[in-house]
Amino acid sequence: MDTVIIPPRRQRALAWLTGLILGNAVLAVLITLSNIPLTDAASRWHSALFLMLALPGHFIFFGTLVALPAYLLGRFVRNPRWMIVVAVTLQTLWICLLLADAKVFALYRFHLNAMVVNMIFGGALQDQVTFSAKMWALLAFGGAALLTLQVVAARLWWKALRRKPSLLRIRLAWWIAGALFLISQAMVAYSDARGDRAVMSQLTYIPWAQPITLKNALHRFGVQTAKAVELPDTGDRLGYPRRAPQCAATPGLNVLVILVESLRHDVLDPAVMPNTWRYAQDAQWFQNHFSTGNATRFGLFGLMYGLPGGYWQSMLAEQRGPVLIDRMKADGYAMHIYGSAPLYSPEFDRTVFSQVRDRIVNGPSNLKSAERDRNVVSRMQADIRNHPAGKPFFGFVFLDSPHAPYHLPNGYRARFEPMAQEVNFLNLGPDHDPTPELNRYRTAVHYSDELIGELLETLADSPLAANTVVLITGDHGEEFNDLHKNYWGHNGNFSDYQLRTPFVLHWPGRPARRVDTLTSHEDFVPTVMRHALGCSSDSADYSTGLDLFGEIPAKRPLLVESWSQRGIRDGALIYLFDNFGSASVVDRHYEPIEDAQVSADAVSESWEMLTRFKKR
Repeated sequence: MDTVIIPPRRQRALAWLTGLILGNAVLAVLITLSNIPLTDAASRWHSALFLMLALPGHFIFFGTLVALPAYLLGRFVRNPRWMIVVAVTLQTLWICLLLADAKVFALYRFHLNAMVVNMIFGGALQDQVTFSAKMWALLAFGGAALLTLQVVAARLWWKALRRKPSLLRIRLAWWIAGALFLISQAMVAYSDARGDRAVMSQLTYIPWAQPITLKNALHRFGVQTAKAVELPDTGDRLGYPRRAPQCAATPGLNVLVILVESLRHDVLDPAVMPNTWRYAQDAQWFQNHFSTGNATRFGLFGLMYGLPGGYWQSMLAEQRGPVLIDRMKADGYAMHIYGSAPLYSPEFDRTVFSQVRDRIVNGPSNLKSAERDRNVVSRMQADIRNHPAGKPFFGFVFLDSPHAPYHLPNGYRARFEPMAQEVNFLNLGPDHDPTPELNRYRTAVHYSDELIGELLETLADSPLAANTVVLITGDHGEEFNDLHKNYWGHNGNFSDYQLRTPFVLHWPGRPARRVDTLTSHEDFVPTVMRHALGCSSDSADYSTGLDLFGEIPAKRPLLVESWSQRGIRDGALIYLFDNFGSASVVDRHYEPIEDAQVSADAVSESWEMLTRFKKR
């Protein structure tokens, strides 16, 4: 059999590509290490060893996938120039993606994922997150600098290979890379089976990690496997509701929900929200209230379904709307549904409002967020003025101005100083003074409160006021590094700053009061169903929430959801469950509690809530 001899040029091309992949893998490791608490990892030898093996193997693997088109091109095109151009371009884009992911993870503690892609291509990201011209210029400069660095390095590396043929032996690095990848995956499989969090917890920091788990196989070989402490997903078919609610034939009250984006609990004061604060004095003011999630989809979902956010995917898959809207439709409610930001991304038109999607009105896309807020409030005011007597209505207004970068109408005066004129996300970090951004946020909330005041005044001047339930709340909170752990915005943790939100409920015929008992967004639906729609059947048949006018226990576990984690808030502790099946415990300041006693009752109750409406 003849021996196939690889031409020197082909050898050099493969060696060059290998060096480019390895060099960018080193750069990728350094980028990722910037977000890893190395002191904690180094305190446990097997955790540090795992990172030393896993990070290079992981990024060599991904870098190879990125370089594959260039390699195939080099196999079919004799001139290596085309391979070099394609490889340099793809590797530059790959590193840019990692840099973006690292910044997102630093601020919000999740990696770029399918939900972000959905927001980008669904249009929601462009509508909600705007970059200034300065930020775009900085990003463009950074991308150009990175591309220049890649081109120079690639050229120098090609020349080095031509001068020193001994460098061709770099191709042997593929054996080492393969060994690193396999050993690190074996460590993950063994650690997962043993329930070793020292290794499993590091997966959170590695972008797009896909660990191998072999619990059953390892158990057959004698490895003592640990039972995972985890909560179920709700991927099975729904059994929702368990039974149809029994309700009065004639409903008693209208319902108006005013939802404000990113409304943290401490802004409800006379300086920031004077109109809402005055309104709260004559309403049911729940002062220890929490959203069901730290992202809009989970907060609004919990509010309108009375269920944990973990049911989101199942409801979306079946396009099943909430029982609350079912009942209102059956009772002939007029539907006035307005979203400043589009209510199709997240997919509220296929979940919360799926039965009435034809009644959804999104703010005009040609207007900016602050102007869209004004537009939807004006339209709701017109609906109230023109509403026919004797017909009940459900109103929903979602205001978007307090969403980062905290939108203001042109010429709107700063209510708090110093105020940032723009939010540069690239500047946000552990040592950044949040005062200017916080003051811009508070000013945006003040603007939202002005609109709320106008809407409440229109309602007060109409004959509908005496018969209308009004709720003013937020979808979730907003953080400005309050924990001093470099958390910004929302979607990052389950602390008070990202979950706790004002909850002001005006209910005709009920005296004003302030309630300090722990309450949740899940509690709104059973309260409205019983006291506004006259439903006397057990609310546990359609909700996991409690009646806000009934007996609320002093202590209850709150099941909360984010893009990358699920949590249980249990008194002073927060139990965290990540996508890799591992659990950890932190206190309310997000300090880890290594030997905390997890409440079996809290976990069991949360498990029941997540499985109650799964079809058996």
